[in-house]
Amino acid sequence: MHMSRSTDPTSPLAHSDTWTGLALMATGGIAAWLARGFDQMSRSYPMTLAWVLVALGALLVINVLRRQSASASFRTPAQVALLALLILGLWTLALSGGLGYLLPTFVMQLCFILLCGSLGLIQAAMIAAAITGISYLAFIVGLGVRLPATLLPWLM
Repeated sequence: MHMSRSTDPTSPLAHSDTWTGLALMATGGIAAWLARGFDQMSRSYPMTLAWVLVALGALLVINVLRRQSASASFRTPAQVALLALLILGLWTLALSGGLGYLLPTFVMQLCFILLCGSLGLIQAAMIAAAITGISYLAFIVGLGVRLPATLLPWLM
């Protein structure tokens, strides 16, 4: 029986790492494009991180192309990736829409932790709060990364 290229389990398009790599490259490319609008002082970290994402995504795709092995089912990783992309998109809209850093970042971290499905709500909220606080201290306070203007300054 002849299988088409799209249903062949050894096809690079059937491998979840191909799509993960492409998503990382797209996310990194978009982040690099958005980082162009940052001032010179704040631009280096997001630009570096964006290009690291592009490089890691490319490595994933290259690895799939080199080994041509069968992949696990793509359905669940695709669903998780789409939810993660939606979460990141909503976080970006909230941050650029003036909702401050702390609340959108806490909600994003909480959603990611719950998406993993390994912790309860209370534990996930505590970890999300810790990650949000540490990232705020590291990037905004420590490195002086400037945030978009906020509608409610008390939201930070």
